[in-house]
Amino acid sequence: MKKQSFAIAAIGSALAGSLCAQSLFDLAPDDSETDSLPLSYTAGANFGYDDNPTPLYGNSDESLYGQAYVGATFLNNTPQTTTSVGAQVGLIHYFDNLDVLGDNIDDTAYTATAYLNWTHRSSERLRFVSRNFATYELEPDYSVGFQAQRQVGNYTRWSTDNAVGYRWSERLATYTGLKLDGISFDDLANGDRSTLTLYNDFRYQLSDRSVATLTYRNAEVSADGAVTDSTNHFILAGLEHRFNRKSTGVIRAGAQVRDVEGGSSGNSPYVEGSFRTAVNSQFSLRSYVRYGVEDFARNVLNLDTFVNAFYSNTDTLRLGVTGTYQLSEDLTLSGGINYASLKYNDLYVSTFGLGAPSVDEELLNAFVGVNLRVTDNVFVNARYNFEDLTSDAGRSYDRNRFSVGASTQF
Repeated sequence: MKKQSFAIAAIGSALAGSLCAQSLFDLAPDDSETDSLPLSYTAGANFGYDDNPTPLYGNSDESLYGQAYVGATFLNNTPQTTTSVGAQVGLIHYFDNLDVLGDNIDDTAYTATAYLNWTHRSSERLRFVSRNFATYELEPDYSVGFQAQRQVGNYTRWSTDNAVGYRWSERLATYTGLKLDGISFDDLANGDRSTLTLYNDFRYQLSDRSVATLTYRNAEVSADGAVTDSTNHFILAGLEHRFNRKSTGVIRAGAQVRDVEGGSSGNSPYVEGSFRTAVNSQFSLRSYVRYGVEDFARNVLNLDTFVNAFYSNTDTLRLGVTGTYQLSEDLTLSGGINYASLKYNDLYVSTFGLGAPSVDEELLNAFVGVNLRVTDNVFVNARYNFEDLTSDAGRSYDRNRFSVGASTQF
């Protein structure tokens, strides 16, 4: 019973943060056999303090806040088909009035998220995979690589990724798919993006533990407002290796060939990797790295001059690591760091003045938390989160958040 409670709680926690197999931690999702879990429900509430709820605008606001959510998950696994479904709705309410540049903003933000993952193994050679999610959220999840910093207001992030895998021989297989994803902001002009990606992986089994990959991706990015569209070609060679039963690593590296409509085009290196391990029965780690040119953040509003500048390329390095340590059967510690370095290059247009030829920003996000089970179905938790942005564009900030709460599943 306790083992199942932990499994259900873990899935519920995934709904509150990164969606399963949709982040940079999961470049090669594990589709191995998993015990089915019945339809289960989660609910929780947190009470906290935020010393900088609207950080980009230099405000000195601080506020207590409350958060509540309810969710449901379901996992069904048969020899041929695995289906997992989940959904969660919630709200965050700040008890003090918040303002941006003298204007009041909503003190209550609603959140919602849902996912559907499906894998069907037609035969030992042929499989179909579909991974889909949509989320309406306020706080960024930096491990997915969409956000550059905390914005004002909610945004919608969504993705549908459908692929077919076929094993041509004992060692050679292909994995071909089409992915459509996007992001849309409620209160950020020129921030919306959608991307259509066609991809193909050639996979060659080097040994029982190692797979060599050769990947091609064609990504067509449609941008909003003054930010122009772009086309990206990725040509990557990689290696996936299972060091032991509980440790796996993925690395891909190569070239990103980029064409920006009305802007500066060119070639750049591209690298992505992830590593996960269970050091022992108590301690586990996950990490990721990605370097390349991103389209998600290409315009910068300088808060010193109020010049809005638009750039062709944003060279971005993202690093992250999270860990959990189980002190006892009921008490678990967790912590993690996300780091992003963004270099906005190749200015092609600006409004209300001349923009800087380039802008550098660095973001650090870190957290520590503790989770204690008080009964089979009730948990209490506490968490501290720190965020720091250093920017050439007059929008540097730091932010501290503390929260305590409780959750249950049934």
